[in-house]
Amino acid sequence: MRGRHLTTAVTLLVLLGILGVGALLGARSLFAPLPSLKATPSPSPSCPTRTVHKGQRFTTSQVQVSVFNAGSRPGLAEATMTSLTKRGFKRGQVGNAPQTSRVKVAQVWTTVAHDTAARLVARQFGRSIKVRVVARSLGPGVDVVVGDGLGHLVKAPRVMVAKKATSVCERPAR
Repeated sequence: MRGRHLTTAVTLLVLLGILGVGALLGARSLFAPLPSLKATPSPSPSCPTRTVHKGQRFTTSQVQVSVFNAGSRPGLAEATMTSLTKRGFKRGQVGNAPQTSRVKVAQVWTTVAHDTAARLVARQFGRSIKVRVVARSLGPGVDVVVGDGLGHLVKAPRVMVAKKATSVCERPAR
């Protein structure tokens, strides 16, 4: 009988040790600092850049677009992506925008200043839509964030001439 009590006590101590280690690791994970949401400003690896020289033509078939819904209308991002691909843009990612995105109609986001491809995308939504340079891309190519105020795309050029030499985000042809 005494051996059985000893085995029970050792088993209980081992189990309490395992429970203690688990609680310690769980507490460390629970109270660890959150990873930083700030990214370094650089094009995403899924979106290589190439140089466009001043005066060079740039077409919709050379631009990949990702569309994200910042509104409450279901399917808005997918419908917008369908309209853009009908105009010749390459399909990127479709999804919901970050919760912090406040977009009424549409915004075009890029990681490259003076991005001709982003200007070409913005023109599809009208002359009032501005291109915003952000630190981190949401998806491959140029990002479009759409809101509940978006109607239809407008009649717009499918070719743009670069105003100055710049780098553009371009997905290579497959």
